[in-house]
Amino acid sequence: MPSTLTTTLTFSAALLTTINALPWNVKPFNRQHYSPPSWVPHNFVPPNPTPAPYISGPELTVNFPDPCIIVVNGTYYSFATGSAAANIPIAYSTDFVNWQLVVDDTGAEVDALPTTGDWVNMTSPNTWAPDVSQLDNGKFIMYYSATALASPGGAHHCVGAATADTILGPYVPLNSSLVCPLAQGGAIDAAGFKDWSDKGYGWGRNLSSWNGWGWQGNDPHNPWCEPSWSQGGNGGQRYVVYKVDGNSIGHGGICNNGIPPIVGTPIMLQAVAADGVTLQGAPVEILNNLGLIDSGVVEAPSLVKSDTGEYVLFYSRNCYSSVNYTESYATSTNVNGPYTRRTDLIVGGNNTAGLAGTGGATVLWDGVHMVFHADALASGFNNDRLLHTAIIDIEGTHVTI
Repeated sequence: MPSTLTTTLTFSAALLTTINALPWNVKPFNRQHYSPPSWVPHNFVPPNPTPAPYISGPELTVNFPDPCIIVVNGTYYSFATGSAAANIPIAYSTDFVNWQLVVDDTGAEVDALPTTGDWVNMTSPNTWAPDVSQLDNGKFIMYYSATALASPGGAHHCVGAATADTILGPYVPLNSSLVCPLAQGGAIDAAGFKDWSDKGYGWGRNLSSWNGWGWQGNDPHNPWCEPSWSQGGNGGQRYVVYKVDGNSIGHGGICNNGIPPIVGTPIMLQAVAADGVTLQGAPVEILNNLGLIDSGVVEAPSLVKSDTGEYVLFYSRNCYSSVNYTESYATSTNVNGPYTRRTDLIVGGNNTAGLAGTGGATVLWDGVHMVFHADALASGFNNDRLLHTAIIDIEGTHVTI
């Protein structure tokens, strides 16, 4: 698909209220196939995405690193690492094709996280890599990382959490950090995951009643609109995945971890209660860097469960500031692992899309819609981290793009 450059959209207070009040039964759609009415029936789900798997972008003309993705009321939202104007900026799209920044009446970026928490070093908060999920009660939770006051010199990051009643916030942070292993270098890149036990209707490969436009039934168990069935299904266990930021205490070289001995940067899986913030048990390591072959770094985990029950862990490897930052994935039949590394998904500096520094991806729970950041090789690698989108396909242990 061709690149789509977008402009910003001014959101008045009244319009923000209107968007947040849209009925839960408005679903996402594909603009090539469907023009949405103001209300759609409860059994509507998006049509099969076409064309075949693709990469598109840049979708915005400003840096938008480490994007996440969530669908609410038929609209795709993405939150990103802090900018000069906002701790956590927001972009949105009604069709996954045309993206715009959320700005206020003055044209300034709306900040989803105007206050970052008492545990944060406000001299240099460096809010990174947010992820937003919807809880079963309809509320929203944001995971993010920021520099911690408790760290030596306030330089290392920890993971925090904030909650909101509506998708656009403002998100109110917890008083203390959620995960903060400072002795191991801190923690970053947290993301929520729901290991549903009962799969919802209206998504996945095996839709016997799929007619190309919607689910031909009227079961309320629709993950596209029912909060208790969000992220693919109902019940099960919630988790947070994150990276222990070991390279922050490395021995120098690329991303401070290119000189042996290489420090571990494990990706951890932490069970949480239904509120998304009450930790349950000890975290489990599910992946780690393999030394210099990964430039001493694996990070930015995004975990999804396919419609057939396979666990797919998307992650970035190599240094984020290098051309060869690469988006990869691993799979497992058990949420706790072991995870088997598969082929790289988008190799930075060596892909058909001509992109460099490709990583920081998040995949929507449907295993189809992906957002990530990248720079264009043709323009010269400037370490710009611009929003890109992709339609992917998960079949068993294979992911194609």
